[in-house]
Amino acid sequence: MIYLLLRGFCWVALRILFRLFGGYRIEGRGNVPRTGGLLIAANHVSDADPLALGAALPRFCYFMGKEELFQIRLIGPLMRIMRSFPIKRYTADRAALERGIELLSRGEALVVFPESRISENAQLQELYPGAIMMASRAGASILPAVLIGTDGVVPYGHLMPRYSRRGVVVRFGRPMTAQELTGGARGGEGYRRGAKRLRDVLQELLESGGSHSPPHETETAPT
Repeated sequence: MIYLLLRGFCWVALRILFRLFGGYRIEGRGNVPRTGGLLIAANHVSDADPLALGAALPRFCYFMGKEELFQIRLIGPLMRIMRSFPIKRYTADRAALERGIELLSRGEALVVFPESRISENAQLQELYPGAIMMASRAGASILPAVLIGTDGVVPYGHLMPRYSRRGVVVRFGRPMTAQELTGGARGGEGYRRGAKRLRDVLQELLESGGSHSPPHETETAPT
C-alpha cells in the first residue's frame, strides 16, 4: 500500500512539474481502458517521454526501456522502482519480449516506444514489429499515444529540463487489436505490416490536434 501511494505521489508531482516547465495537457484520456492487457505504443522524442506518459495514464503500468539506462547509477534503480525492465535494442531480445507477453497476458499495462530510439528531429521513425508481436501473442489491446513538446523540455542529447513555451501534450488514440493492424496476416510478415499501419496511426494522431497552443491546463487524472 505504501508503495502504491508513493508511486501515485510521484505521478502527481510530475504533472505539477511539467506544468511549471511550460504547461501540460492530456487529450483522449477516456480512450484508455482501465482494465485488461494493454500495450501503450508511443512515439519517442525525448528522455522525458516515459515520465510525461506515465503521469498521464489513469492506471499503473510497466515500462520497457533500453538496457543502457539500467547501468547508470541512481537512474537504473529508480527505473526498476517505477516498474521498468530492460531490453537490448535492435535485437530480438527474447527474454524482454517474453516478459512483456507475460505482463500483458496477466492483464497489465505496458508502455513501449516501438521506434527503439529517440528521434533527433522529432519526426516519426520506422517502428520495430516487436510491439505488434507481443500484443498479438498476449491477446492484448494496443493503445496508440503521442507526445508533443517533450523535446522542448528535455531536448535531444540533454538530461536537464528547461522551461518551454510550447508545453507538453500527451494524446491518446482509440484502442485497437493486433488483428486490425495486421489485417489478419500472420507471422513476421503480419507483424511488419502491423508496425507500418501503427506508424500511420501515430502520424495521424500527431497531426490531429491543429495548432497545439501552449497547454496550460490539464485534464483531471486520478493517481
